[in-house]
Amino acid sequence: MTNGSAPVENVTSVKPDLFTGETPVESAHKTWAKVQKDLSYALGPNVHRSWTGRLHISAANEYSVTLTAPTKFIASKIEGSYQEELKRIWKKHDQVAPPRDVVVMKPAQEAPSRPTPYLRTPSKSATIPQGQPRIQPSLSGDKVPNRQNRFTFDNFVIGPSNEFAVAVARQVANFDMSQYNPVVIYGDNGMGKTHLLYAIMSAIEASTRDCTVLKISGEEFVSTFVSSLRGNSRDAVEAFKHKIRNVDLLMIDDAHFVANKPTSQEEMLHTLISMVAEGRQVLLTTDSHPDDLEKATPRLKSHLNSGLVCKIGSADYELRVRILDRLISQRRENGHPNLAIPAQARDLLAARINATPRDLEGAFNQVVAQSEFLGTPITLESIQETLSGSKYMASMRVTVDKIQRSVAEEFSVTLDDMSSKRRARIVARPRQVAMYLCKQLTKRSLPDIGRRFGGRDHTTVMHAVKRITQLRAEDPILDGQVRRLEEALKS
Repeated sequence: MTNGSAPVENVTSVKPDLFTGETPVESAHKTWAKVQKDLSYALGPNVHRSWTGRLHISAANEYSVTLTAPTKFIASKIEGSYQEELKRIWKKHDQVAPPRDVVVMKPAQEAPSRPTPYLRTPSKSATIPQGQPRIQPSLSGDKVPNRQNRFTFDNFVIGPSNEFAVAVARQVANFDMSQYNPVVIYGDNGMGKTHLLYAIMSAIEASTRDCTVLKISGEEFVSTFVSSLRGNSRDAVEAFKHKIRNVDLLMIDDAHFVANKPTSQEEMLHTLISMVAEGRQVLLTTDSHPDDLEKATPRLKSHLNSGLVCKIGSADYELRVRILDRLISQRRENGHPNLAIPAQARDLLAARINATPRDLEGAFNQVVAQSEFLGTPITLESIQETLSGSKYMASMRVTVDKIQRSVAEEFSVTLDDMSSKRRARIVARPRQVAMYLCKQLTKRSLPDIGRRFGGRDHTTVMHAVKRITQLRAEDPILDGQVRRLEEALKS
């Protein structure tokens, strides 16, 4: 920590103050010593040691005092998070009347603020160009495939279900989340959580920030920590902690994996506490809300909830359409300029594949690959044929459950009426229609259909099919209802 004996740069020499008998520089150093004690108490010793304690006096006169930070990143952090508290405490202790203004300055020429072992460089002795961000993609320092060009903020499709998470991720990339630490982004697999982590890395790497960033998976956290424990060496454990904690931004993807391992969970908790106390940003992604992490301790849940928790929800129809439009555009830009997908075919995929963006991309790739390899056009029929039998078509296949729900809604009866023993026509007729549609639109056997309608015999289903076939020829109103149901279930 820099104190009053730190070297003074470009200090203004002014005559002694009339009341104190000290030069502005002398009084500034005495005041700064008192201010640092109060800052350590107000902000906590770890935060002060990491941020405000690294300032030193570079100029002083009867009107102002200039404090210079060792890096632009530290200066920006102090300006955004701690400057008001610093000025308040300075005004309290400054004996010059009126109290001097405090200015936090960035250094004219910066030196790296972290040791070079954290840099992604060929060797420990290599130098980093001024302002180049320090991105560490793994604990081992090994290079990983560069996915950041693909996963950026620009190509993340935003909708109501994810716009809050995207806004939070952008603020993390700007190191503007000091009030919210840690940050937890949760959602189902395939919703875009990892995409946002790569987008943050890409944004930081494209900036001029002088900072250290580490992105790791929960599995890598556990395996590396366990390896350090098996070494039976305290140095190995300390080296692990040093690599994890001595960064400006730590991102742990799939942190729920760590929460499932008791020993590793405890280490992650201490890492979280330590880094938050020192003002270092932590971002975690999980597949569920912290309160729903079954094997997480109450203490870990409490710390995860203490910052900011935001959800990436399911993609609605409009968002799925925009995702497909983006996929089509990207495919055309990457060697397939003549790719043609009719609007109806695109809308079918968006409407019926109510799944994650990753699943939607998988279905899209299957459809396009089938068309490219066989030289056939993409149509509604080709999509249904290509995806038949796959999980992507599960929501497109007509099921007994869908038929029962649709019929119940059409005839204003309850779903329970489909399997009840009631024989009143107001219930029995819709039940017969549902059985008829199950026979027409599904591949289920008559006994199987009967079982799905309250355990009825297959002869009951046969009678229902025969009766509805007869009534459709005699009753145009009923025929119209059945036709609407068929069209809706097939579409």
